[in-house]
Amino acid sequence: MPRTLPPPHDVLILTPTEFSTAAASPTSVLDWARSPNGQLLADHGTCAAALLPADDDVVLVLPPRTVSWHRVALPKVAAARLRAALDGVLEDRLLNDPAELHFALEPGGRPGQTLWVAACHKAWLKSWLQVLETAGRPVSRIVPALWPTSAGGGDRSETVHWAHDEGDCVWLTTANPLGVRSVPLRESSTSTFGPTSTFGDSSFGDLGPTASGATGHLPTASDPATTRWFADPSITALAEHACNQRFDLMPPPAWLLRCAQSDWNLAQFDLSLSSGARRNQRLRQSLRQFRSAPAWRPARWGLAALLLSLMGGINAMAWMERSAMTAKQAAMTQALRETFPGETLVMDAPLQMRRALARLQQASGTLSTSDLEAMLAAIAAAAPDAAPTALDFSAGDARLGAWNVPEPQLLALQQALNERGWAASVEGGSLRIRPKAP
Repeated sequence: MPRTLPPPHDVLILTPTEFSTAAASPTSVLDWARSPNGQLLADHGTCAAALLPADDDVVLVLPPRTVSWHRVALPKVAAARLRAALDGVLEDRLLNDPAELHFALEPGGRPGQTLWVAACHKAWLKSWLQVLETAGRPVSRIVPALWPTSAGGGDRSETVHWAHDEGDCVWLTTANPLGVRSVPLRESSTSTFGPTSTFGDSSFGDLGPTASGATGHLPTASDPATTRWFADPSITALAEHACNQRFDLMPPPAWLLRCAQSDWNLAQFDLSLSSGARRNQRLRQSLRQFRSAPAWRPARWGLAALLLSLMGGINAMAWMERSAMTAKQAAMTQALRETFPGETLVMDAPLQMRRALARLQQASGTLSTSDLEAMLAAIAAAAPDAAPTALDFSAGDARLGAWNVPEPQLLALQQALNERGWAASVEGGSLRIRPKAP
């Protein structure tokens, strides 16, 4: 039964619980797991696509028997002809028409190499992608539940066995450098073998036929240094009895998280993501690894120390600037009070000092820069031949017009006054002059 879903996390990992070849529908059920960083499991559940929790990074995991594996020598061809080359190479190995299948190369695989190719039913896969797209959970990456350990996943020399429950049948799926194969541990009369049964030989090697209850065909002896045994906790006892081997517990949500950590991405060719989506996906993966991977812990501590030191330095500089500003303001206030004892209330020391000085100059008859005489003297000193015939003066602001010189000389006079410490401007043939603000 669906349950109340938690707030969004960084990664949502899905896998279908129905393994028939029928196309997916909005009511199809999926197992899901969520991780805040791609390393730790946060929550899990089972529900229809429309009830899935929302997330920007959605990974679809394909069950083992929905994918077949083929080791091929791929000829060197242009990227535009790569899909056609795969059709030709795999045509004799497949029971289906290659046009009905979706192919994907192993991570880092290039034309001219011998590499692994994954194949699955294209219509079946597209139906799941469409259902999730319609539900507002577009898939950003497609990964297999198991893959040949000679490519991707970081376990090139290992053999991995996984005992898992698939509806009415319990399977042991084995992956090693020779490929992937599933053998039934227990089967009911109504169970089906799913889409993989139509793919033909997967070039796995001889583990025997996948007959029901054929325990003689199950792997038993193994090298502990290179072999790992995992099982769903609900079927661990059955798997250990059938294989005479101890299995490590691996709940389905933990297995989904393991799959999402692989390097595989089956979204290739006509199902490939846009270049922008791939860049965003790689960026999210890089950020997630930097944020959570143990290997990046020293770098994270170093970055945190650097940011703390920068913040400390910035705060120290800001404190020093504030202290210097406060000292300057105190000095100006003290100078105002010492020079003009009558100024008891200090609001703006520089402005109050200028006004007090102007009052003293006015009282003593001394010219100040706000007087018309001082402005006319500055004009005469800058341009002795220039003289206006119209004058408008008010409180330190003079407008002089109807000059006896052409406009270029008037502009030169304006520049000379500005250089001498005045604020001069030419406005419609008139020269405006006033004291420059300090």
